[in-house]
Amino acid sequence: MSRLHHLVPALAAAAVLSALPTLASNAVGAPAPSAPTAKQDQPRNPVVAHRGASRVAPEETLAAYRAAIAEGAAVLEGDVQLTRDGVPVLVHDDTLDTTTDAEQVFPDRAPWRVGDLTLAELKQLDAGSWVNEKYAGERVPTLAEVLRLGRGRVGFNLELKSPQNSPGVATRLAEVLRAHGYTDDRVDRRTGMLRIAVHSRDEAALHEFAGELPYVRISWLSGGAMLDDARLAELAPWTDAVYASPTRTSAVDVDRAHAVGLEVYSDPVDSPAQIGMALNQGYDYLVTNVPTVARRVLAGRSPGIGAGRVVIDHVLENPSGVDEQAENGEYVALRNTTARPLDVSGYRLTDYAGNVWLTTGDDAVIGAGGLFKVYVNSGTDRPDAHYNGHPKGIFDNAGGDTVYLLDEDQRLLDVASYLRP
Repeated sequence: MSRLHHLVPALAAAAVLSALPTLASNAVGAPAPSAPTAKQDQPRNPVVAHRGASRVAPEETLAAYRAAIAEGAAVLEGDVQLTRDGVPVLVHDDTLDTTTDAEQVFPDRAPWRVGDLTLAELKQLDAGSWVNEKYAGERVPTLAEVLRLGRGRVGFNLELKSPQNSPGVATRLAEVLRAHGYTDDRVDRRTGMLRIAVHSRDEAALHEFAGELPYVRISWLSGGAMLDDARLAELAPWTDAVYASPTRTSAVDVDRAHAVGLEVYSDPVDSPAQIGMALNQGYDYLVTNVPTVARRVLAGRSPGIGAGRVVIDHVLENPSGVDEQAENGEYVALRNTTARPLDVSGYRLTDYAGNVWLTTGDDAVIGAGGLFKVYVNSGTDRPDAHYNGHPKGIFDNAGGDTVYLLDEDQRLLDVASYLRP
């Protein structure tokens, strides 16, 4: 049975979300009495740029972090790992083959783990071209480079990523933060934002870090559904916050965390609908891959990013039969909302994971008010469809997905999400 997900076009979404600021102001109350007093000085619902502005620039590069600052993010998020010579760098994946050209530069170094390369070797890799040629030459940044970029402008929320692959990463992170003056949880006077926070899924690593810098705020990276009361009570004495997904929680769940003095970070929320859910449930921090959308929703402005001329109309993410079938597999449908044909050649689409980029092809024109289908798999191009020939399905059939539309210059035009029924 096929599954067709219709998505609210940008113009309609603007009307639906026009009441969000009022709803959010009623839903997000004052911090719990046991929360740190510094929280009272922060902007409400600070926007945390997940891996930077990672849908318009290559994730966790200086380009992505510059874009996030330009889009008004209050906090930069990134994943700390160690090179072979012990230098903290920001990379999300355990291996480098997906987001760099490591396989071409070092063909005999498979599986290209971050910790198998020295910093000098890592700096030889192109970490930008996989997203767009305009970012060719972007490098994997050191933690120190990112701290210097954002110092005095934003806060930082850093993950101790896969500590088992980076022995000693918690201590090394503390050493670098100490060297840059990030030794406590003081509020930055200019931004009003807590300057530093650290999170992880590894309890031992968090305790190691807390032993080095006991006044820096730490969070338990659980994610998904809210933890039960017993686990929240266990975390409350030694952590400051937990993570959860507003698509899997309710305001009651957020209240349970607040009741024991824990703040709540959202799993990344990118579409206006998901951002609205987080606000109305009382999440304290909005973690997002697209800071500009979150900022617009918070300001009560239209969430439309582009001019609204071309929008994501719907997604067929689970066609009858296998997702990888030729001619009739997964696709995203784009709609031309204007009364004249529009050339969308070179436009690009990706899913939430962001590891596969689809294109509309070289000669893509959408007729007035018409649809254009961008297929994941193989097939024969038509005037109203382009096939990308990707060998696998990319959309998440388990719980829904988020889809992003960008033009040929990597400017974000639309973002929409759906939940699987």
